[in-house]
Amino acid sequence: MKRMAGFISICILSLYITGTGRGNEEAAYQSKIISVKLYQNQAEITRTASVSLVKGQNMIVLSTLPELLYDWSVKGSLPRDFPGKILSLEVEKKALIKKKQTRILEIEEKLEKLREQDQVFVDDLKNIKSQEEFLDSILKFTDQTVSKELATRIPQVKVWDDTLGWVVEKKKKLLNEKRSIEKNREKIGKEIQNWEFELSQIAGYSYFETYRSLNQAVSSNKSSMAVQQFNDITTKYAERRKLFTGTSGKVDIEKRVIISIFSPTERSVEVTVSYVIPNTYWNMLYDVRASREKGDINLVIYGNIFQNTGEDWKDITLALSTGSPVNTINPPVVQPWYLDIVEDRDEYAGGASNRSFRAKKAEKMDFAASESVEEKEGAPALLPETTISEKGPYLDLTLPLKQSILSSAKYQKKFIKDYAISGADNVRFYYEVIPSQITNSFLRVETSNSTALPWLQGEAQLFLENEFMGKVAMPFTPVGKKEDIVLGMEPRITAKKELVKKYEDTAGVFGGNRRILYIYKIVVENQIKANREIVIVDNIPVSRNKKIQVEVANLSHPFMKDGVFEKTTDYAQGIRKWKMEIGAGKKVEITYDITVSFDKDTDVSGL
Repeated sequence: MKRMAGFISICILSLYITGTGRGNEEAAYQSKIISVKLYQNQAEITRTASVSLVKGQNMIVLSTLPELLYDWSVKGSLPRDFPGKILSLEVEKKALIKKKQTRILEIEEKLEKLREQDQVFVDDLKNIKSQEEFLDSILKFTDQTVSKELATRIPQVKVWDDTLGWVVEKKKKLLNEKRSIEKNREKIGKEIQNWEFELSQIAGYSYFETYRSLNQAVSSNKSSMAVQQFNDITTKYAERRKLFTGTSGKVDIEKRVIISIFSPTERSVEVTVSYVIPNTYWNMLYDVRASREKGDINLVIYGNIFQNTGEDWKDITLALSTGSPVNTINPPVVQPWYLDIVEDRDEYAGGASNRSFRAKKAEKMDFAASESVEEKEGAPALLPETTISEKGPYLDLTLPLKQSILSSAKYQKKFIKDYAISGADNVRFYYEVIPSQITNSFLRVETSNSTALPWLQGEAQLFLENEFMGKVAMPFTPVGKKEDIVLGMEPRITAKKELVKKYEDTAGVFGGNRRILYIYKIVVENQIKANREIVIVDNIPVSRNKKIQVEVANLSHPFMKDGVFEKTTDYAQGIRKWKMEIGAGKKVEITYDITVSFDKDTDVSGL
């Protein structure tokens, strides 16, 4: 069996080698990733390698670097106390033909071992079948003997009983062995399937078909008593040779860094190399755990990390940056503003659109007020916390302990930090009703970002009194700014808006104007057994033309006074609010009139 496996591998790989040739062997050092700085759109990887230098100039090669890395980003450094110097640094690509051949051989050896194991189980099943046939013959013989004894003499019942008991126990053991073997064969079958799939992915479909044909030929020859023949697959050898002598087919590529170092003495030294690589990013995820009863929020912040760079990050120091650096910085240019006389022409002449550029001044953050943890004798060890440092306009969040993130198409969630937010200045629970759209109310919390981190845009899971309520999108919230978070629907606080009357008022109208009057009523009810602060949100019509006049009259409750809100777009678009505290089991009725006036010959939309 092993000789056959060697024959298959040598036959196929000889074609591979013939088509590709051999490259010059080159000594290279292996480096290890020690830290990763993960931006929101790429990552900076830092590697180290211990190298031996001779006196004078040295050429050091760091191999097995990912193909995706940006060549321009590669930097090298030596320890500060090292008297030598880096003379040059170069990045080159190298085809991994030999590595691919080695991997193919490894997979084929694994497959051969698995098939040998499977063959052992097949032999065991054949033996079990032979034993079952033998036991069946004993039962058949016993049946014939019993018939004769019943006809000629007194039957030997004990002998029959012992025989049947022995046969039954023996068959039971054989069935158990058979089931165990079948389970093992099922596992082996799945392993063979997985390895064959990987072989087809690495070597290609044509190679895999040749490999499978050779295996079938070997299997057929083993079971035959004739001289072994391989004439049927000669054409496949020819096809395989043509494939590998051509330029088609994907070959894996790795990058290598070649560093020229001058050393005044013979010694060993740690070389550090860093580079930027794409196919990785991160964003924030949140658990918002709110308690209306306690009046506080526990905010848990996670890093949702994606990295599919082709290299695994194992036992590294991980820092998450809030920045998204760009490879090329192109500030916009202010375009000239020309005025000219419009000439009649068929073709439309459009002007270039201007883009605006906004620069935000970075706020200085004082992290000196963050709480320090003092260890006490005999106290249990505490989990080290994420450290926050300001790096220009960005923040770096360095996670505690060593982290491992494998290259994968899946997201990986890492805990960053949690904050307890409390106090009337930072947390305010209230209910919001929008009677023109829905009857039920929504519980909301207005919270101030009193943490040391800006809240980046991301998904938040909401919990109210430890009950999962749903998910919302958390918007970007700088430190010190307030944000409203919807915690869920509350059916015990309801509101309903009703158009009581709509008519055209002709009394006191002179000239050619029309005057349409709307009378509205809003009823808000609190069915909770406690007083609750409720914000009612409504809208009034907004005129887009000076010929249309809108007035609000007979307002039973004044609108909420809020200087900040009155400067927003919502306010300009006619959104109005009332804020009031409604007692347990109480109702509040709000009424107001809307009057719309316009010229009778004007056709007005939206009435």
